[in-house]
Amino acid sequence: MNYLQQIRAFDDYRLYEQKLSAGQVSLWYTLMSINNKTAWSTWFTAANATLESLSGLSRSGIVKNRNVLKQLGLIDFSSNGRKATSYRVSVLYTSDSAQGSVQRSTQSSAQHSVQRSTQHSGTLNKQNETKQNEINNDEDDAGVTRGDVIDKWTSLWGFPNAIATPEINEWLDALPADVVAFAIQIAGEHTVKASGSLKYMRAVIEGWQKRDISTLGQAKKAAKEHDQRMKSERGGSKPARTKETLPGWAQTGATPTATRTELTPEQQEKINMRIARLQQNGKTEQEATP
Repeated sequence: MNYLQQIRAFDDYRLYEQKLSAGQVSLWYTLMSINNKTAWSTWFTAANATLESLSGLSRSGIVKNRNVLKQLGLIDFSSNGRKATSYRVSVLYTSDSAQGSVQRSTQSSAQHSVQRSTQHSGTLNKQNETKQNEINNDEDDAGVTRGDVIDKWTSLWGFPNAIATPEINEWLDALPADVVAFAIQIAGEHTVKASGSLKYMRAVIEGWQKRDISTLGQAKKAAKEHDQRMKSERGGSKPARTKETLPGWAQTGATPTATRTELTPEQQEKINMRIARLQQNGKTEQEATP
């Protein structure tokens, strides 16, 4: 099975023939993901627990949605008693549709390349050396396809599951494939794990879209500026620490003396009298002791 042609045919089916619920779409993509892991076997088995985990559907949701997909001819399944159910994903494209899709993709790529070249040549005299380098980088990475994007994702985090696949398709519909591939490359350079791949990619793609970034050159420039900004923040000047000095008595090892308070003659006389009484009492106690 040609994965990309199957995905495109499924998207066309949803767009032009039959509207599907989110649960039906999720289950179909889940079965496609499992089928891919079996090297596209005609029939394969999948436990309900596995389908629930990958699709996010409940047990009853699995049963309900697979019945609808079977009625529509998108899949077939056969119960095996207490064992895992056997499934078959129907091939939705034909050789003619595949060839036509390739031709449309080639024509679109060629047209995009011509338009980009024309735009670049029209403003060539106004571009500086930095802008020219961006164009050269853009041309070096030209020709990136949806298949390349899927391969790059798979090399980092494994084949995209039923949750990731629809989002990847949305990104590829909104942005050129080389821009999406570059976002995946950035995630790889930052050692993003599979568990956080979607969250990281969403942040990057949505950030670019908010800034109207739609070309590879713009994306590379934005990534470079971001890295420089983060580097500057990490390596910025730290506040100077105030040098603390020890007091004189600590440096010499002496014991600090208490602050002396001047007494009046009357106060001093009272203190002397109390001391004398205490001393007298002490002598008396000593004399009384046998």
